[in-house]
Amino acid sequence: MLLPEVHVDEPVTISVAADLLGITVDTIRYYEKEDIAPSPDRGPDGWRRYDTSALSWLAGTVMLRGTGMSVREMREYAAAYRAGADDAERLTLLEQHHAAVLVRQAEVQRHLAALERKIDAYRQTIAGASEVRRSRARAT
Repeated sequence: MLLPEVHVDEPVTISVAADLLGITVDTIRYYEKEDIAPSPDRGPDGWRRYDTSALSWLAGTVMLRGTGMSVREMREYAAAYRAGADDAERLTLLEQHHAAVLVRQAEVQRHLAALERKIDAYRQTIAGASEVRRSRARAT
């Protein structure tokens, strides 16, 4: 994946990788177990070591998940990449997801507008009730 990229000068441990990406160690392990992210090289101590390339892939995975891409779809994308799918095939997968995100975004915008109207209605009701109390207090 090209973006977003996290650059490190030397490979880092899984806990450092998790901190850099804002996710948990368990999330990284899950993505590896599900064949969404490739397993990184291991250092002489046997511990996973994440270089810039591995971190970039994980950062892209985090971005895709953040846009609501399902684990199944992420698996399909990763499998297509590993199988040597050309750029056009991978582009198609991303464009399909992009279209789905736009549909969800429009739906969220509709719900957000309704929520804002509801909040405004409550504010007006509360402001009106406060004004009635002040008027009554002045009258007494």
